[in-house]
Amino acid sequence: MRASFSLAVLLLAVAGCSATTLDYSECDTNAQCRAQFGFGFVCGGGGLCEEAAASARCNSRFPEDLFAFPDRHKQTVVFGNLMDRSLATHRARELSARLAVKQATEEGGLDLRDVGIVFCTIAEDPEFGDFLTREEAAADSADYLIHTLGVPAIIGPAASDDVQYVFQIHRDTGTLFISPSATSPALTELDVTEPTDAMPGMLWRTAPPDSLQGAAIAYDMRAPGLGRATAVQTVAVVHHTGAYGAALANVFATEFQADGGQATLLPFENSGEMSEKIGQAAIGDFDEVLFVSSQTTDAIAFMDSAAELPGFDAKGIFLTDAAANPDLLMLADAARFPQVRGTRQAPRDETRDLVYASFIAAYASEYSEDVTQFSFTANAYDAAWLLSYGASWSLFQEGDITGAGMARGLRKLSAGNEIETRATTWNQVVESFRSGTGVDISGASGDLDYDPNTEETSGDIETWRIEGGAIVGIETWPPAGG
Repeated sequence: MRASFSLAVLLLAVAGCSATTLDYSECDTNAQCRAQFGFGFVCGGGGLCEEAAASARCNSRFPEDLFAFPDRHKQTVVFGNLMDRSLATHRARELSARLAVKQATEEGGLDLRDVGIVFCTIAEDPEFGDFLTREEAAADSADYLIHTLGVPAIIGPAASDDVQYVFQIHRDTGTLFISPSATSPALTELDVTEPTDAMPGMLWRTAPPDSLQGAAIAYDMRAPGLGRATAVQTVAVVHHTGAYGAALANVFATEFQADGGQATLLPFENSGEMSEKIGQAAIGDFDEVLFVSSQTTDAIAFMDSAAELPGFDAKGIFLTDAAANPDLLMLADAARFPQVRGTRQAPRDETRDLVYASFIAAYASEYSEDVTQFSFTANAYDAAWLLSYGASWSLFQEGDITGAGMARGLRKLSAGNEIETRATTWNQVVESFRSGTGVDISGASGDLDYDPNTEETSGDIETWRIEGGAIVGIETWPPAGG
């Protein structure tokens, strides 16, 4: 760093005057300014350190004083988060991640360093004045988190299409991304195809890929007795052409047709095409209509259209995990709800699973709300803990906290002493990683047993329906003994 100099600024007050000294340092990089002045400082256009410009989208954080007292947070380990705050489900996922970060700090932090997080909303909202799509808002907010604030890792986005868009833009920045809910199989091939400790993948998730969900949907439709007397024979698959929709539709169609069914794919790219394909599904000779999109708003629009079309009167409707949340229940036309079935990652049983029950109780205590009504919240909680674990490995084994070092730490979470993901076990992980020993993590969302060859986890899939204004589980797949 080049020489620094001081500028004395005289401040006049009513009762007298005092002098305050402000230090301005010449700089070449944002990292230099963060090291000297604290979190939220950047190297300005004039080659001097200055406070970073605020982002209207990234205006929520923990700790609350993260930007107000930058010098206090020189050593704070800060992550980023990308969610659509216009959706109640995404807000609950934000709060779940915040809970984990808060617990890590309250339990002593990371080697006396606090753990923090900056939350950015990627909602399409004209009030921001940027007129960005969700994908564009996600990429723009990720750019702010990475290049301006210097975070080593980001939780999100939630939807597979958004993840694909953001990761392709920022994959060479050295930033670790972990999504709690992006389930497209296409994302597996987007990252390192043969990951190793030397070259780990930089795109992770705490939800299993849709290769499992597609097979579960096909099984449900071909198994008589799950809400129908005979197996479904013909299905119209109205699906978005993005990473989530196309991949899941193809997995389903392959499995369904291998078992004797007939699937007709009706892809769409935009809202106009979606309306057209919904109309085709309505007038076609189909037993069931499967709708697949990573956006809950699309599922809401589908249900609204289906309610108005008589062609859906005698058809079953099947939705996927992106629709399994209160936003659909609150915002969609409920006329067709009795005809709906769907799939999602099977939630853990809070009466039998202590780590899941601990998460539910901690969330209720912190926010006075029942978190079980929201999808992928346990996954978001786990994702934040995994980033803290990864940061611990990177710090102790590599001497610095980087995205790649954190990713190598994530590869150490599936073998060793079993440890449950909750506040009271944080320091057990820290001490294991300090000694270079791996652990076997059991999360609030599942066991999180990552395959080292794919860096993917697995889990059971649950079939659900809507009863009494709530999403109710029907059956878990794979079936017992299957």
